[in-house]
Amino acid sequence: MYNSKNWEGSPESVAYRPGRGVFAGLLLLLAITVAAFGFFFWYVPTIGLINIHPALPWVLGAVTAAAGTALFGGGALILNAALKGRVPFYSGWLRWLIMKLYLPVMSVAGGVLRIPKIRIEHAFIEINNQMVRMMGSRFRPERLLLLMPHCIQFDNCKIKVTRNVRNCAGCGKCEIGDLVTLCDEFGVSLFISTGGTVARRKVIEDRPDAVIAVACERDLASGLQDAYPLPVFAIVNKRPRGYCIETGVAIQDVRQAVAALAGRA
Repeated sequence: MYNSKNWEGSPESVAYRPGRGVFAGLLLLLAITVAAFGFFFWYVPTIGLINIHPALPWVLGAVTAAAGTALFGGGALILNAALKGRVPFYSGWLRWLIMKLYLPVMSVAGGVLRIPKIRIEHAFIEINNQMVRMMGSRFRPERLLLLMPHCIQFDNCKIKVTRNVRNCAGCGKCEIGDLVTLCDEFGVSLFISTGGTVARRKVIEDRPDAVIAVACERDLASGLQDAYPLPVFAIVNKRPRGYCIETGVAIQDVRQAVAALAGRA
């Protein structure tokens, strides 16, 4: 759980918005690091490889250059998506780069530079959402799954909605009633999860074509990695009382996400 320095509670969805400079700066740092290590691991072995065969240093150099070009090219496309909101090619493999390479490396780099992890996670979520939008898919509403954390429920509510959201009385003390109405309007499924394990099991059981998930940055970042390659549109929750108690979500954000994925935007 994050400490109070990261979040003290606010009616807004997030403590702050990630600046473009954070993402661009970490990408630049990654590029410089990869270039330095690539040159080192190419140059040093060439001293011994040339004794085996004169062409081996060039082969290793070509492989290193190709890997570096792929990494830098992917980084450039991701940065283009971050800054301009579009990417010229299919975004599926870029999502793989973000999930499996850039996020772990940037988390380490951010720790070294003392950049709060929550900022990196939020930037990651924003870029992922842009990639999902740019996939160009239009999903049938009945194949969409809306995942909500149980902490969105009013803390003193006596009604159990984690098994059946239809039990909600619609009293207005939390957003669950509005979410049920929204899901009925669009024809999408709604599930209130008691934790990450339950949410993952629900996804495996239902096998939706896409998911719209609401949670804190940490849970969303880990969930996006676990769910890949399933398209997941992530929405950061509201935390007026801090983490894990009477959280909330901007219904308009959920509506826009559902409309975009269902091709009704």
